[in-house]
Amino acid sequence: MNNNIKNTFRTGIIATAGVVALFSCTDTWNEHYNSSAQVDYDGTTIQALENKASDFATVVKATGFDRELASENVYTIWAPQNGTFTLSDYVDANGNLVKDSALVVDRFIKNHIARYNISSASSDMTINLLSSKLKELSSTGTIGDANIVDKDLICNNGVLNVIDGVLPYQYNIFELIENEYEESDEDGKDTCSMYTFLKAYNADSLDENKSVSRGVDASGNKIWVDSVTIRNNTVLKNVDAKIYEEDSSFIALIPSTKAWQERYEFAKNLLVFNPSENTTAEGACDSLQRYFANMFAMTDLFYNKNANEHYEDSLKSTNYSEYNWPNHLYYSTTPKLLAEDKQINNILSKVGSPVECSNGDAYLIDEYPMTPYEQFFHKISLKGRSLRAYLDESTKSDGTVAAYASKNITYSNTSYVEENSNLPMYKLIPQINESGDTISVDTVLKHKEFSTSYVDFAPTTNAKNYISLKIPNTLSGTYDIYLVTCPIILKDFSDTANYKFQVKIWERINKEGKNLGEYPSSASYISNPDETSGKYFYTYKHFDDDGFIEYIDTTYIGAYTFSNAYYSRSEEGVIFQIYVNVGNSDSDNHVYSRNMLINSLILKPHDSDATPTPVSGAKKRATSKDINY
Repeated sequence: MNNNIKNTFRTGIIATAGVVALFSCTDTWNEHYNSSAQVDYDGTTIQALENKASDFATVVKATGFDRELASENVYTIWAPQNGTFTLSDYVDANGNLVKDSALVVDRFIKNHIARYNISSASSDMTINLLSSKLKELSSTGTIGDANIVDKDLICNNGVLNVIDGVLPYQYNIFELIENEYEESDEDGKDTCSMYTFLKAYNADSLDENKSVSRGVDASGNKIWVDSVTIRNNTVLKNVDAKIYEEDSSFIALIPSTKAWQERYEFAKNLLVFNPSENTTAEGACDSLQRYFANMFAMTDLFYNKNANEHYEDSLKSTNYSEYNWPNHLYYSTTPKLLAEDKQINNILSKVGSPVECSNGDAYLIDEYPMTPYEQFFHKISLKGRSLRAYLDESTKSDGTVAAYASKNITYSNTSYVEENSNLPMYKLIPQINESGDTISVDTVLKHKEFSTSYVDFAPTTNAKNYISLKIPNTLSGTYDIYLVTCPIILKDFSDTANYKFQVKIWERINKEGKNLGEYPSSASYISNPDETSGKYFYTYKHFDDDGFIEYIDTTYIGAYTFSNAYYSRSEEGVIFQIYVNVGNSDSDNHVYSRNMLINSLILKPHDSDATPTPVSGAKKRATSKDINY
């Protein structure tokens, strides 16, 4: 036996003592290493393979990996015994490979080998194989689903075990995507799919600590004979969906090429950017339109199990954030606090059975289980802080807003109820004792108290009676627009002033050399869809079922289609402007109010395939259920 190899192996045992300790080796195992015999087989692991598992050795030699198993590096091998796999699937009669060498090494050979010396007499543990897959090694003599039939044969540079079956290579979710899709080419294969999109953003690198080099080339660079890759994909990393990492646990929806292309085309129509901004050649992966259309098609397809402890009831995707609630959130049961216009959608009930992967479950789907409106064509709501943040600076600087900061308002109706006996103002309250028996029925006065926030728009002069709101992240689609206001209480709870106003919309237009375009010199007046003349919008006093004044009022402005998209851009592309046109007589007599309490501006995507948003009650009024404030 070569003394250098012996010494190296002994040194390797000492050097890796910390690693072996992690595996909780038994005293018997340590004695076995420290005995005078030292080794069971006076040779390398590849030489032992040729004697104990010759079929596996033949495949190893055909790939050239035998040179590594003859080196001074220490490995533990679990070799499938002869007859447990079809040798002709890997090599021909002359011992030449019939499959891709890299795949055979990475997904077959390395899936049966681990670094360092590992005892099968140890307690149960998880083994990290060279393939990066994790396998459970049991002290009862199994690894994965295979039984160890000949174990712990100590060689000069490692340990050999023989097992009664092949350890199957299990794809992780990213590898499954690679396997399901084919790269684009001129033969008509898919040119638009999840695979082709993600592949353009692969950023893999070499793990030098785990790779093996043999000398250097003429330029002094290391020659790598066994390279280990660190997987990385910048797009998946940015959306916190590292589905290529083995220590992760995800749920993934993987659409077919046809399904992806249909969703991509829907998204593409909503992402018509100014041509001077979208300058990349048609079809290139990094044009704004193509990039965001692919990102939209990929939205809500990945779910981290570790962030979804109760995913049987509710499931939030990696795109989810509390700020955008309830977007990117799906339910299998009716949860509390669900927005009124958010439909229950149990997406996992629509996608069949999962494919079990090494890092989670993948569902191969021919149809998306969520609509584009659930997935990415979302409502835009400016309310509270966001309403103040998007007030146009020109409005603020020219003094047209007397109270720029948001305020809160509370309405209490007690005195109003007491003075209006015709209202259904009383209700019966049963009094229950500890045994659950009704002991009396009391009649009590109904009381309601409403609290909400608003921005107080108070023009200083009738000549500057407008307020402007910048609208961010608009898409090139059709929206139903709503303005939500709070009533102005004049004398008591029964007296309010109505609003009368006009609406203008400025939208940036294409301008050569201007990436974002520029605003036109004049805006478009929006006509009132519920008025014959269409010039003015009005609000009216509304009452609930108990006869109390509603504390917010919603005016339907109408449907508007934007020609350009300004999604995720540095500046907004749309300005919504309100003109309050009230004469002195109407203002003095409290017919209409010149100042306005604005609660929110809402743009709800208009679904052309669905019934238009209902406008219920008196003129132009929509309910909170219709639009979800």
